Amino acid sequence: MSEFIHLHTHTHYSMQSSTIMPGELFAECQKLDMAAVGVTDYSSMFNMPELFSYAKKHEVKLIIGAELFLVPGAMTEKKEQVLYHLILLVKNETGYKNLCKILSAAARDGFYKQMPRADFNLIQKNAEGLICLTACREGELSQYILKDEIDKARDFVARYKNLFQDDFYIEMHSHNAPDDARLNEAKIALAKEFGIKLVATNDVHYLKKEDAQYQDALQALKNKQTLSSPNRNRLPTEHFYLKTPDEMARMFDNAQGELVNTLEIAEKCTFVFNDQQPHLPHFPIPSEFENDEAYLRHLTYEGAKKKYGDLDAMGEKGAEVRERIEYELSIICKMGYATYFLIVSDLISASREMGYSVGPGRGSAAGSIVAYLTNITQVDPIKYKLLFERFLNPERVSMPDIDIDFTPVGKQRVLDYTIKKYGAASVAKVIAVGTLGAKAAIRDVGRVLDINLQTVDKIAKLVPGKPGMTLSKAADQVKEFAELESSPEQKIQKLMKFAKALEGRARNVSMHAAAVVVTDGPVEEVVPLYVSNKIETEERRYIDEFDEKSEKEKGKGKSGDDQKQVVTQFDKDWIEKAGLLKIDYLGLETLAVVDETLRLIQKRYGVTIDLESVPIDDKKAYKIFQEGKMAGIFQFESQGMQQYMMKLRPTVIGDIIAMSALYRPGALNARIDENRNAVDLFVDRKNGREKIEYMHPMLAEILEETYGVIVYQEQVMLVSQVMGGFSLAKADNLRKAMGKKKPEIMAKFKDEFVEGAVEKSVDKAVATGIFDLMAEFAGYGFNKSHSAAYGILAYWTAYLKAHYTAEFMAAILNSEAGDTARMKHLTDEAKSMGIAILPPSINHSDALFMVEDIEKGKKAIRVGFSAIKHVGGAAREIVRSRWRRKEPFADLFDLCSTVDLRVVNKKALECLIEAGALDEFDENRAKLIGNLPKAVEYGQKRNKSATLGQEGFFNDENFFADKADAYPEMEEFEPWPDAEKLEREKNLIGFYVSTHPLEPYRRDYEAFATIKLSDKDIQNKRLQKVIGVIVETKKHFDKKGNEMMFGVIEDFTGKADFTVFASVYEKFESVLKKDSIILLVAEAELQEGQIKLLVNEALPIQSVRERFISGIVLRLDSSDESCLGKAAKVKEICEENQGGIPLNFEVIIEEGDEQQLLQLFSRNISVQAENEVLDKFAAVVGEEFVKIRA
Repeated sequence: MSEFIHLHTHTHYSMQSSTIMPGELFAECQKLDMAAVGVTDYSSMFNMPELFSYAKKHEVKLIIGAELFLVPGAMTEKKEQVLYHLILLVKNETGYKNLCKILSAAARDGFYKQMPRADFNLIQKNAEGLICLTACREGELSQYILKDEIDKARDFVARYKNLFQDDFYIEMHSHNAPDDARLNEAKIALAKEFGIKLVATNDVHYLKKEDAQYQDALQALKNKQTLSSPNRNRLPTEHFYLKTPDEMARMFDNAQGELVNTLEIAEKCTFVFNDQQPHLPHFPIPSEFENDEAYLRHLTYEGAKKKYGDLDAMGEKGAEVRERIEYELSIICKMGYATYFLIVSDLISASREMGYSVGPGRGSAAGSIVAYLTNITQVDPIKYKLLFERFLNPERVSMPDIDIDFTPVGKQRVLDYTIKKYGAASVAKVIAVGTLGAKAAIRDVGRVLDINLQTVDKIAKLVPGKPGMTLSKAADQVKEFAELESSPEQKIQKLMKFAKALEGRARNVSMHAAAVVVTDGPVEEVVPLYVSNKIETEERRYIDEFDEKSEKEKGKGKSGDDQKQVVTQFDKDWIEKAGLLKIDYLGLETLAVVDETLRLIQKRYGVTIDLESVPIDDKKAYKIFQEGKMAGIFQFESQGMQQYMMKLRPTVIGDIIAMSALYRPGALNARIDENRNAVDLFVDRKNGREKIEYMHPMLAEILEETYGVIVYQEQVMLVSQVMGGFSLAKADNLRKAMGKKKPEIMAKFKDEFVEGAVEKSVDKAVATGIFDLMAEFAGYGFNKSHSAAYGILAYWTAYLKAHYTAEFMAAILNSEAGDTARMKHLTDEAKSMGIAILPPSINHSDALFMVEDIEKGKKAIRVGFSAIKHVGGAAREIVRSRWRRKEPFADLFDLCSTVDLRVVNKKALECLIEAGALDEFDENRAKLIGNLPKAVEYGQKRNKSATLGQEGFFNDENFFADKADAYPEMEEFEPWPDAEKLEREKNLIGFYVSTHPLEPYRRDYEAFATIKLSDKDIQNKRLQKVIGVIVETKKHFDKKGNEMMFGVIEDFTGKADFTVFASVYEKFESVLKKDSIILLVAEAELQEGQIKLLVNEALPIQSVRERFISGIVLRLDSSDESCLGKAAKVKEICEENQGGIPLNFEVIIEEGDEQQLLQLFSRNISVQAENEVLDKFAAVVGEEFVKIRA
């Protein structure tokens, strides 16, 4: 072993100050025969368990520590102070706890301008078990020496010597810097004067000398500089690398004492971080129960009574449930996790008691019957054949992982509950360490090297946007990208080289979106804490906007250091090693939609729905999936999923659960043959287009529910158990090994599986083939427990949508307020399901979308004020004012004199008018806008008068006696053209509400348009007719200099981009104008779920009917008593409006219980095809029975 070790080493966790990856550090130390190494990242011990894992792997002792930022004054003072550096190393368990406290306090209490700061008082209180080194040239001692403040240097040395005694060492450096000799000479003198040992260190920021250039670039990136920036911050020499013992000896002229003292320190440091026992908080239980295990057993069997009934009276079913309960409880209690289940069950109960829904389950926890019976999940694992071992494997000791879906508001409420119950010191969020990904490395290095942004962007876009993508993988997959490494341009070569060197390095820290730890004492005694500035979460904004219950909970709009959130310094992957209970509190918007829907149902019908009790075989719910009515259906909304569900036509819950598992990249990319993937195979087998076959009869029962296709990880586990003789715990280990695709482990399992299968009389070749099939499946197989929970939630949303369409769609519209494209899609689907969309109304709208009853038992959704841009907080004031006066607003002047015009300001009123919310005052919106200044002035004077306690202006008590007489006279204004009126409305709401520009031409649209722009199943490259309004145009010149055009056309259902090449544009330029309503004859193609059009021809809507009409069809019902009378009236209309368009009839004839449609073609009746004539026909037979035939 060498007689020197490094004690002052930075890894990449020093945040853009070091390029060293932990694995590389320990491998290099092992190579250099160094017995130990001290890691001292800046003010942190980020992911310390990771460092210890590499230390163990490479048999190198880790001395953990940190380099602190120290201020001379109080660290809590929020003001600029000099920052000094100081090294603290951990000797033992006490030292570790004390360093955790120091780092936590520096971050929590001393954080200023993105810097955690400590002070001497903090160190003094927590010095036990720590070794102190004086740090680098930025250390307090070095700074005093450089400033010739020797008295201050002596005071410093005396103070720290007194505090740390023999555990205080003066660091000496030799980085080949100009001041090194001067610093070392002074330090030697001080060490001699105070009897303090010297220690030689190298301030290590990169592994090898040649890596200096990469560290330089990383530091430039941190400081937002380029390598060409003058006077930029950088290390002074290229000697800040992991030097060999021989190099260190030469740098210090073989001063052995300083080198050997590093070994003395290493011997003092005995702290080793092993996997910790769980630090579960105390859970209060009723006094009649002996312990947590007994109480969990009680709750489980109480849950069994409620969910199953009397187990003793249920025969075999009851015995099966009891056996499963006992098996799970024995494992849970043996592994010491009873308290964990009680804690999680309590959190979920708290959410429900507060009125916030919780998801039916998430992840593998849905496979536990104990979780089901203690209301942690709402998925019966016996009914759905879910496996407990997928959740908690007795052969693989690890903390359970239960993730919980709350509503966004419920998430915050339950977090507040957690803090109140266990104490703020015992609860913390978890850090997320952001690293430089492949694309980011290219872009960031490009900036540092000052390479043209367009060039860098082009290179970055060559990197595939797949999860886990690296620059090496990109080079393997993209030839053009690989060739850049040997580019003739030196800058490009340098870019690629530097990007690879910096990829994967830590870039920043933030707060994990969901993970929370709860401990049996202060978190900082187990892991150090840090702060993240990301406190302004979506959930908190949601509370601020919609919940007025607690002003205390509202964010105050603070920024910077005041907006800090305490987080652990270990991320989610390493926190378990510290024995901390981690729970993921996830905010799921779908649950908020479900809650709002249930609230509306209760309010409107007095019905309370228990979703867990709704029938799982409801035909109307399955019809939602079969017809592709997926808007708002949890996890089934994507266009691809919509198409698959329409092909699958699910009829049982198993189909939905399977699609929840299958519709993922693995299965979609798994080729069964040239034309099909794994999802296509499942669909074909479900619908009988392919015979269901099993490789062996043993597989039939396991794969029957998925039509012989392996879909779930649990199916692999069951096959391994039934055929290979594995225990389910061992089968779970196989499942995990398959996921990681480790050949040596897979080979061992394969031999065991085949051997076990042969013992059960399975042919060896068949067993081998089945194992290979399972191994292939591992590429896309999914967790059935998770799929079941999410499939059930999807079914619940479909059930609500099918039975309470208006309420469900109103709820989801409220959740999507602000996303205009999404709201348009939702309102279109609502209309397609028979729900009218009513425009905003000053006297009928609420702040949110609301359901109203209209004629003949039909329902409608009224647009809420919050959907109108720039209205915002004015919505509440309008609703409150209307409620207080208990009568509708009469007109514009009445409105302005009633509401608080400081809240409902002029801008908000303008937007309300343009959105159509004041149409009941006057449908001439231009007139309302023109008179608004007068009305606002009137309202302000009247409000001021009321505030002053006056009866009227100028003390005239009769001034407002008759308000109508007091109003100023309304001026007349020319109404806006319909196109302008609708465009203003759409700009504010996001979609047309009062009407649609196409509405006057709906008959033509239905007759002549061959596709709708929302269609997802079209034949590509086929000529289609599209009718719509042009909403965007952009002229362009092609390579030959000829003018062409790009544009966007919109119909009733959606939008599509279109392209008009120069030869076509020349012919139809006069027609292709913004706001024009036209018919395009175009080649249509579906690209990424959106229709793209290549235009061949364009016609103004006015000439479409003349060009394409072949006839008019009227439908009559022979069973209608007035049928003959209607026929007579039709004849009169025909005689009065003779023309050139054939008129034909369809007559409905009833024969018993069936109806037949008799088509009558007339050669003698021809009429005019103008709308006036068609309106007359519609008045007689009904609009729905008048059709134009193309």
